[in-house]
Amino acid sequence: MEKQINYEKRRLPVPFDSGLMYTVVAIYYVYAYQYIAKFNFSTEINLVLSQVLFLVVPPLLLALIKKYDIKETFRLKAPKPMEVLLMLVISPVMVIAGFCAGFIGLLAVKGIFGRVYIAGDTTDLMSNDIIISLLLVAVLPAVCEELLFRGMIQRGLERIGAGWSIFLSGILFGLFHFDFQRLAAQTLIGFLAAYVVYRTGSIFNGMILHFSNNGLLTIFANYMAGSEVQGAQVVTDPFDVPEFAQIAAQYNISTEQLLGIMAAVFAVFLAISVAVIFGLIIVLRSITRKTVEKPDKIKGSGKGMLIGLPGLLMIGIVYTGLGLMLLNNNMGQKILQFMGML
Repeated sequence: MEKQINYEKRRLPVPFDSGLMYTVVAIYYVYAYQYIAKFNFSTEINLVLSQVLFLVVPPLLLALIKKYDIKETFRLKAPKPMEVLLMLVISPVMVIAGFCAGFIGLLAVKGIFGRVYIAGDTTDLMSNDIIISLLLVAVLPAVCEELLFRGMIQRGLERIGAGWSIFLSGILFGLFHFDFQRLAAQTLIGFLAAYVVYRTGSIFNGMILHFSNNGLLTIFANYMAGSEVQGAQVVTDPFDVPEFAQIAAQYNISTEQLLGIMAAVFAVFLAISVAVIFGLIIVLRSITRKTVEKPDKIKGSGKGMLIGLPGLLMIGIVYTGLGLMLLNNNMGQKILQFMGML
C-alpha cells in the first residue's frame, strides 16, 4: 500500500525547481567548463571540480535558499539489506544490457553519420591506477549525478506523477551525457536508477547501481588498458581493425555481415537482460509494496518545467554540433568550440 507524501508539510521541490536546475546546470556545465580548463589543471582535477561545482552545488544551494527539507529532498535514507542485495544482483545484468545497447548504438551512429565519435578521455581516466579510476569514474559520478538527477530533479517532477518523474528524469539523464552512441544505455540506467530510488525512498540505492555500472566497466577497461584509444577523436570506422577482418575471413563472410550478426546477437542478449531486469524489478516492487510513498500530484504544475527548455536547447545545440562534426561539416566544430566543448 502506497503512502502519500505531504509536500507542503515537508517542504519538497516542485517541477519549476526541476526545470530551473536542468537549465542552470546545462548552461553551467556546457559553457562554464571552459573557464575551469583555463587553469590548466589535470584532467582528474577538472573532472572533480566540474562534477562538484556544476552538479552538486546548484541543487544544494537551491534547496537551502528555498528552505527545502534536505534529507527528504535528496532521499538520504539508509537502504535496507534486501534492497542493497537486489542492487548488486541487478548491476551486472544492467552492465550487459548497457554494453549491448552501446554496441547497437555505435553501429546506428556509424550507419546514420558514416563516422563515430570516440570519447577517449573517459577511457584514459579508466586506464589510471585502479583505485584512482574507480574514484573518478565510479564513485564521483555516482554521488554527484545522483544528487542532481535522482535528488532535486526527480523529486520536483513527482508533482506531475511518479511515472512521469521516472520517465523524464531518465531521459534528461541520458541526454546529459552528450554522446549519441551511449544515449540508449545511459537512458536505460537513468530509468532504472529513478525507479529504484522512487520505490525504496533511498538515493543510496541509485548510487549503488550507478557505482556498480561504472565500476564494473572501469575494472574491465583498466584490465584492457593496453588497447584503449587515447584522447577523444572522430573515427570513420572503429571496426576497421585486423581482428574483425580475421574473424570475418575465418567464416568466409564480409566485415559488414559479421557486424550484422554481432548486432543480432547483442540484440538478443539485450532483450534477455531487460527481461531479467524486469523480473528483478517485480521482486523489488513486491518488497517495497508497503513502504513506497506515493507523491501528491498538482494539476497544471508541469508548466513549471518550461523553464527547463533553455537547458534542453543548450544540450540540443551540443548534439547538433556533434552531428555536424560527424558529417564532416566544419560548422559542427565551430559550434562545439563556441560552446566550450572542444
